[in-house]
This record gives sequence, structure tokens and C-alpha cells, in this order.
Amino acid sequence: MALIENLDRGDWREFLGSMFGYTLDVLQNDRYRSAGSAVDDLRAWLARGGVSRVKATLADQTRQRGYTAEKQADILAFVDQLAERHRPQLLELAAQRIIGGHLDAWLAGNGLPPDLLRDIPQRIIAGEQPSPAWADLCGCSDEEISETYRLIDEWLGTHGLKFVPVTLPLARSGAAPPKLWTGRSNAKRVD
Repeated sequence: MALIENLDRGDWREFLGSMFGYTLDVLQNDRYRSAGSAVDDLRAWLARGGVSRVKATLADQTRQRGYTAEKQADILAFVDQLAERHRPQLLELAAQRIIGGHLDAWLAGNGLPPDLLRDIPQRIIAGEQPSPAWADLCGCSDEEISETYRLIDEWLGTHGLKFVPVTLPLARSGAAPPKLWTGRSNAKRVD
């Protein structure tokens, strides 16, 4: 059964939640394996446009099936909750280019304001040290900030840059401070 047909059920939240998590695992571990039509739907939508594509497709399908406005809103709000719950995994899949779509739409769909990220490459090139303040403003946890910087570090490494990780002076939550790339001053091209 297609994903939308399963949302007619009374336990649609449990179903959608388990399918969303399972689909992310499929995308991360073996994205071409056979997994059923509901997973195939989510996999295709995520690959073509991320969470925003999932929401747009479900919005269209729920309207076509005649769901009440309240149930349509509940489904879309639940997708937002799932995206929030699985944000580190979604970020990793996006960094690996497994999840597609326009970056601004993906960021907005995952609760990150694109304007705050747009100037970071220019600031790095100018020798500044980008702060996790933008992520803090968005309500990201220390773990999410740390994961974001890990992905940046990984990307820099795959593009031939060495970097020296440093730690923040204090962690807000008492957790170990995240390691951050400190900017251009310690980046070196690897030949």
C-alpha cells in the first residue's frame, strides 16, 4: 500500500513515525534495496526534495483524499516533529547528497534560517571564525551544533583542506564542548 493509504488508519502517527525512521535507515545503509511501497514513497520524496518535498506531496495527497483541514494540519505538523527528531540523520544524508532539493528549501524545512548560513563561507574566506551563535538562535542543542561542525569538517577534508579542531571555552549544557573548525588561518591545501 502507498504511504497515503496507510494514513487513513487510526494509528497513522505510529505508522508514519516508524516508516520515516525506517526510510532514513534504508537511505543511510542500502538506499536501493526493496523496502515496500510506503518506504518507496518516502525515499523518493526525500531524495528529490527533502522534508519540504515530503510535506508538499502529503499536503497534495491529503487534499485529494478529502482529509479534514485539521487532519491535514496534524499530518504536516507530525512530519515537522519527525524532521526535528531525526535532524542529525537528515543533516548527514543531505551532506552525503542522498537527500536532494534546493539548500534554502531544505534548511527552511528543517527549521534553520537560510540567511544565517548564507554568509558563512565568505566569513571563513575572510579569516573569521564562525560562531555557533546562529545555531543557538535557532534553538539547536550542543549535540546538533557539534554534528553540524563535524559535517563541515568532513566536507573540508573531502575537498583537500586540513583543519585543526579547537574546542569552545564553555559548553552551555555542561556537555563536552563541540570541536569547531577555526577558519582560514589554519586551513592548508593537501596536494
